[in-house]
Amino acid sequence: MSKGEINHTHYDKLMEICTGYNDVYNALYRLKTNDEEKLNAIYKKIKQNLIDSYHIPPDAIITEISELSIYNNRYMKSYLVIAKQIVDEYHLNHVKRINRVFNYLFYKEYSTVLNEKEETSFNDFEDSHYSSDIHNQNSIHRSIMDDDKIALINFTEREGFDKDQKLKSDLYPFLEGHGISLLELCCYHGSVDCFKFLRTKFESEITRNCLRYSFLSGNPEIMNECLKVQKPGEGCMLYAIISHNIDFVTFLMNEHNIKIDYLYLIFCIKYNNL
Repeated sequence: MSKGEINHTHYDKLMEICTGYNDVYNALYRLKTNDEEKLNAIYKKIKQNLIDSYHIPPDAIITEISELSIYNNRYMKSYLVIAKQIVDEYHLNHVKRINRVFNYLFYKEYSTVLNEKEETSFNDFEDSHYSSDIHNQNSIHRSIMDDDKIALINFTEREGFDKDQKLKSDLYPFLEGHGISLLELCCYHGSVDCFKFLRTKFESEITRNCLRYSFLSGNPEIMNECLKVQKPGEGCMLYAIISHNIDFVTFLMNEHNIKIDYLYLIFCIKYNNL
């Protein structure tokens, strides 16, 4: 047996041992549901596979959920529901480390502050009108989030519309620049109809952030269009790791020669991607 075959065998055995752990974190990072029964099933897996089997402290899991939620914020309410189940079952009244905006949204939903030190940010978040809905109904950002091209067109036809407007929000992961463009928002949410409209109507610029966000949403049409303009780099591999999509990681390694070095291994650990 060759060295490569031995290493692959060891990997397969390790993955078999860690199946429960891996399945739970894949479910959390790839969450695409608001269904109560499905959320209950995920919570039961968290309890069984992470807390009972691996003895991961419940508050540590809430820390991780709070951090990963901004990479998939359409389902913020679902992450809050799962966190609430953990808080209730394990009688938590304090989480040492928690994303500030998640702490605020949890308070808004359930009138419970999980970390009082972070409460100093609440006034700023209140002024910014942050909510677990992410965007208000009847807003241009909501139309993009829902990939409602007709609603988006209506906004662009209003007097004073600014095609170059930027969104500044703690509900989204920070990337370089001074806010998120409308096209970047399309890429984050995988809103392909709105993406095509903005490109056709306004020739909106495909930025490096567009390509990076496309690896989060995973929409192939948007990703392919971005790849025609931008070359993948470190940020794309990071977001491929966060997406828990091994096909994206393999694509970047094989097609764009991006190697998994020590830094990326650290990211794999940080974002629970085995």
